[in-house]
Amino acid sequence: MSFERVSPPQVNYDNVLPLAVESRSNRREFLPINGQKFSNDDGSTIVRIDINADSMLDATHSYLECDITNTNATDDTYLAVNPFGPAWIQRLRIESGGVVIEDINEYSRLYSMLVLNQTPKDYVQHNMNNMGMYNPVVGGNLKATAVGNEGSLVGGAHHHGSMVLSGDAQTFVPDNICGNLDTELYYPPTAQAVINGVQVAINDGAITDATTNRPSQSGLDEIHAKSKIKKGQSRRMCIPLVSGFLNMDRYIPLIMMNAGFTIELTLCDSNRIGTTQVETPAGAPATPIASSWEVSNVKYVSHLIDMERDFYDRLRLVMDDAGGTLQLAGQTYRHYTGNLPEGQGPHTITLPARVKSVKSIFGTFIESGQMGSANNFDTSVFQSAFLNKYRFEIGSVRYPQTDVKCDTAENEVELMKAWGKLGDYSHQQAFSRKHLVNDEDLRDGRTLQKSTLSAYTLGYDFEAFQRVALESGINTADRSLPINFICERSEDASAPTRADFYVLTDAIFYINLDGTASVSV
Repeated sequence: MSFERVSPPQVNYDNVLPLAVESRSNRREFLPINGQKFSNDDGSTIVRIDINADSMLDATHSYLECDITNTNATDDTYLAVNPFGPAWIQRLRIESGGVVIEDINEYSRLYSMLVLNQTPKDYVQHNMNNMGMYNPVVGGNLKATAVGNEGSLVGGAHHHGSMVLSGDAQTFVPDNICGNLDTELYYPPTAQAVINGVQVAINDGAITDATTNRPSQSGLDEIHAKSKIKKGQSRRMCIPLVSGFLNMDRYIPLIMMNAGFTIELTLCDSNRIGTTQVETPAGAPATPIASSWEVSNVKYVSHLIDMERDFYDRLRLVMDDAGGTLQLAGQTYRHYTGNLPEGQGPHTITLPARVKSVKSIFGTFIESGQMGSANNFDTSVFQSAFLNKYRFEIGSVRYPQTDVKCDTAENEVELMKAWGKLGDYSHQQAFSRKHLVNDEDLRDGRTLQKSTLSAYTLGYDFEAFQRVALESGINTADRSLPINFICERSEDASAPTRADFYVLTDAIFYINLDGTASVSV
């Protein structure tokens, strides 16, 4: 085999970017067709937004915007929303002309899993903070009065690395304690948890117990100004929707679709959005109560591209030459759930996925009693389920041949392979090993330990050629092959556990000359 010698790109002046056809970009807002306020309290739990225009849609630069309002009737309530994703969305469904293009259940849990596994911590703390989907904890930059006094936290001046007291008692907070609150990822804690977490009191050489500290009104407001939603107040969210149809490399040709497409969002149960607690000055936080909230001012902010008429005419000719269809490729997720009983097992969960290309399977776990409870966070909490080892069986074939050990090392490598980034150093995770241990504790925000991120996820890769070919995974549709997840748990597994699995599969979307749309998965 011989190779022709060519000029490298640095000196190849013939290799220049092509000149684009004439086009114009524009921003357009699409509103729901069935109202502007949605809540479980009044039964309006489905948001439907029709997207249609004589343009091309750049869905990767479009987003959903809404306001979340705490409508609880109880005074002094603070709503803490599940972080890392759109906690209020239970299900995302996309249809066109009555044909379902994509349907993803447990959407907010999938969104949180993707964020924590594929974005760095700085992205969560800054970008998602700006978009209203994560709010950092206010840490050691608070001012306090004497230790042990009621109303000790008063807010006001900012002092990094130390707490300033107005009395004989002296308090010192090392920089690393304050810094941890500012730099770590947390589920929203109570105000008292923040005070006790940052304040190390030393009086006459003895460490003073800080559990009696209670927030003042100004301190309470300062801590929760961004991390929680007070009764009657709202938070704005801007959500880049994640789905196969909305995350393709190509623009969506709305002009070729008679009915465009419809985004349908189903609200989660009231308590699954997060936790609601009564917090008053000089008082300890009360037991969480049922949450009540409302989604309003919903709109899909689209980025539309207008082309010249002759471009659309040429596109129709291309579609005609291709048999009357325009083919777009993407990847979508299918959700399946099951339960792991207590005990070591082995336990089996069947995933009835009938698709042409299983690329990867991801699993998340949480104790069944914590799912949908008003007492704790759940959609962004990923526990280890005390797994010892696992494997998948598709038909009679085992994947892998030897079980994957569920310590953080081996499971982490298989998870990175499933994301396709084991040798890709441009992608990062938002968590580390410390967020994978002691993760079975209830996450209710009442202490900093119970506010710490819990991010255990398992994943396994089935694809032969990553990112270079379509449908290179395992075909379970043609022969109706069952997929079984088989695992063993440790002797510490004393509670039933809910498992949520997401099967990543190739999806080919077809836009037809008659304006209809269909999908092959």
